[in-house]
Amino acid sequence: MYLDFHTHSVKKQEDTLSIYNVVLTGESMAMPQAWSYSEAVSLGIHPWYIDEKTLESELQFLVNNGHAANVKCIGEAGLDKLKGADFKTQEKVFLTQIRIAETLKKPMVIHCVRAFNELMAAQNSIKPKIPLIIHGFSKKSELARELISKNFFLSFGADLLNKLHVQQALIETPLERFFLETDDREDITIYQIYQKAAELKGLDLGNLKKIVLENYRQIIESKNFSY
Repeated sequence: MYLDFHTHSVKKQEDTLSIYNVVLTGESMAMPQAWSYSEAVSLGIHPWYIDEKTLESELQFLVNNGHAANVKCIGEAGLDKLKGADFKTQEKVFLTQIRIAETLKKPMVIHCVRAFNELMAAQNSIKPKIPLIIHGFSKKSELARELISKNFFLSFGADLLNKLHVQQALIETPLERFFLETDDREDITIYQIYQKAAELKGLDLGNLKKIVLENYRQIIESKNFSY
């Protein structure tokens, strides 16, 4: 089975377990049925959509619903210096969600744009025990190595298909530290990403599928948060 670690599409794909990302807003809270039937979801407040007027109710919704069996991860949450609420507000909301994820004992999916230093500082400050997964990783291998050394996981998406520096980052990422995803891209499939990843890692496609599923089982299903 393939695992699409992070997707904004609810459509089912054959032989694929997809973690559907739900961005908490007034609309998504009003219609929980849009995600409650999905086998696996991530649930969180995205830095682009932080609204002070609805923030408290969204955080309470996360606390109340994050324990659901199909909520596998909290997020995507994070920090973005190019878009979204003012940065101090983003930091406050991000740290709050990490603490919620810690209480729920669920991994966190992280959105990070030009704020990796602040992200690592936040991790060092809180020292969370839950796994932290950078989704859509598209940076160079030097940053990948630094993040991995600090116990982050990396999830690779469409940039893996055509960006050499991202390909090199995956090559250098340990087998037990990565996931694969489609994110919001509708013009590519998780099968294409797996095929490229298998080629880059020198693995049989079947072995790659087993490795990624085992990574999922370790951090999400077994709740084995030891590093």
